[in-house]
Amino acid sequence: MGIIDIKTMMNLDREKLAEKPTSTVTAKKLSELTGEEQQVKVQALSGGRYLKYLGPAQKTEDYEKMYDAQAIVVGEAVVDPDLKDKGLQEHFGVKNSRDLAKVLFPGGELTEIFQEVSVLSGYLNRSEIEPEDEIKN
Repeated sequence: MGIIDIKTMMNLDREKLAEKPTSTVTAKKLSELTGEEQQVKVQALSGGRYLKYLGPAQKTEDYEKMYDAQAIVVGEAVVDPDLKDKGLQEHFGVKNSRDLAKVLFPGGELTEIFQEVSVLSGYLNRSEIEPEDEIKN
């Protein structure tokens, strides 16, 4: 194992480097309401977009601003269903994907989805959000 060389890098597929990681997350409230498991598909955000939305909120201890920033990230990262769909937003009486994310994924559920997006985007390690197994006596 060592430092990657130029020849190896030149053999990399540029398209694969541009692919955004995706994941599915169970939508707990929607699952509860429909009586069956419902999932949403999320994708990583670029570093610039992620920090654009989250950066300003990290400079404050205003938790409402932090929650709003997380909702913006979730609204941008959920790709299926598309939270930017104007018809869906209208149906739920909201004007943007941020507010739709707050309606569909209340409270801590929104934060859980935000954490998954943070992992996919490279800003959080999965081990930082998943509880360690309890040691059994």
